[in-house]
Amino acid sequence: MRKILLSGLLLLIIGTRLFAQELPPPTTCDMLAVWTAASNACINRPGGYICNGGSAPVVEPVGPVSNALGPIGALVESGAVDFIRTAPLAADGSTNGVAWVRSTGALNYTMLMLGDVSLRDASPPDFPAWTSLQLETTVNENVCGTAPLSTLVLQSQIGSAARIVVNGVSMLLNGTVMTVTEPTRTRFIALSGQHSLLTFGTERTLYMGQEVSVTRDGVNPYAPGDVPSDAFPLEPAVLTNLPVALFDRPVILPQPGFVMTQGAVNLRSSPDQYAGLIMQVPAGQVMSVLGQNPEGTWYHVRLESGETGWMLGELLARNLGGDFVSVFGNAAAPAALRRSRHAGAGLGSGGGGAAPRAGDQFPAGGHAA
Repeated sequence: MRKILLSGLLLLIIGTRLFAQELPPPTTCDMLAVWTAASNACINRPGGYICNGGSAPVVEPVGPVSNALGPIGALVESGAVDFIRTAPLAADGSTNGVAWVRSTGALNYTMLMLGDVSLRDASPPDFPAWTSLQLETTVNENVCGTAPLSTLVLQSQIGSAARIVVNGVSMLLNGTVMTVTEPTRTRFIALSGQHSLLTFGTERTLYMGQEVSVTRDGVNPYAPGDVPSDAFPLEPAVLTNLPVALFDRPVILPQPGFVMTQGAVNLRSSPDQYAGLIMQVPAGQVMSVLGQNPEGTWYHVRLESGETGWMLGELLARNLGGDFVSVFGNAAAPAALRRSRHAGAGLGSGGGGAAPRAGDQFPAGGHAA
């Protein structure tokens, strides 16, 4: 009996060790290393080219063009590529999809592909490549926990706008927009600047900190099924782990919504009416919100010029939503946030003013002390 027990125990031990050897190692991913490698390979590369910053993408036409874009750091003229799909940001690090599509000439804008993103050039004849594109972003289950949402980041050049078409939606891009697709809609999320979206003769203005969604056609998912939605404050969760350091244009991620001056308002160095005066901002300026003080009475804002500071909330028209991620104390915001001269896009001529909409909150007076 004892021999039988010992034999059984020995078999159990051996079986346990064999099972342990067959178990896959725990999944690990180092997104910082991925972003560093991509940055070293593709940041500051020339316009008019696609640069691969990660795993080999799927590319059409198949052959010399697709083979040339396989290595990290590879450059291929953007007009030579009809289709590109970057790989998922896998949890085990086996694939890391990152690529830049940099247009030039009349368009002069940049697309940053992060994760599982598919792009097809749908530009009409005689139009520059990537004037019109078909976009699909895919949600994968086995992705790195510190990876961002698979997304396409669109950026115009400083001081200029680009008219492009995404899934049949005509967009005047003037700043930075994050674009994500879902089975029934395409989402446009403004990280900086002021943009417009047009379908079926209906145009919507999109400010930084806002989102507009467009329903996809039930038969052709790359065509709009309806007019653009009204703009609404972005969901902060979509910005989680977004690697802004990879953007061609520096951006400080906004809070949901925006604020607007209704009269001349003082921009101060800290949330106190006696704090140092940075400048006086005229009426009609639309600003992104970077945070607020614990009481929620002052907002840390960024102007179109990139200047940042504090404004008293009761003197601003507010179109905000959701909980604020960044809450600062009575001291000034961190130095990195105080001034970013080139962070964000211009809001167009005339200071970027616009008529407030229903739901905006209005101040009692028009001037700050």
